[in-house]
Amino acid sequence: MKIIIMFLMILGNLMAVTAEDAAWLLNAQTDLDKAFEKAKKEKKKVVLLVVVKDGCNWCDLMVHETLTDPDIQSRLGEAVTVVVDIHRELPEAFRADLTPTIFFIDAERQKSILKEVGYVKKGSFLIDIVTAFDNID
Repeated sequence: MKIIIMFLMILGNLMAVTAEDAAWLLNAQTDLDKAFEKAKKEKKKVVLLVVVKDGCNWCDLMVHETLTDPDIQSRLGEAVTVVVDIHRELPEAFRADLTPTIFFIDAERQKSILKEVGYVKKGSFLIDIVTAFDNID
């Protein structure tokens, strides 16, 4: 039994996502300012800021189960995604105390439209995407 528990702990740590890993997996930016520049250049209305923490199991689920889903990726094609570690210096309006935290940001005004804290399943996240895009002027 101890061997099984030890194996599961090691396997869990191997799958733990870092901000850099998540950014690579999601083809995302790692710098919020550069994400705003990219959104402006590509005329995208939303910046999706994903705040994660190394070793956070809920962050792993959010990245691997929700954000990498093909339906989610298709809907997020009109947004610029940026992934940062919780310890990264961010503007006050986008600081997170818990992970994962997701901010849907109006790229032009650089204001949060919608904020989600914690793991969000695919169906609920699809609703969040529609809601966020509907709230852009």
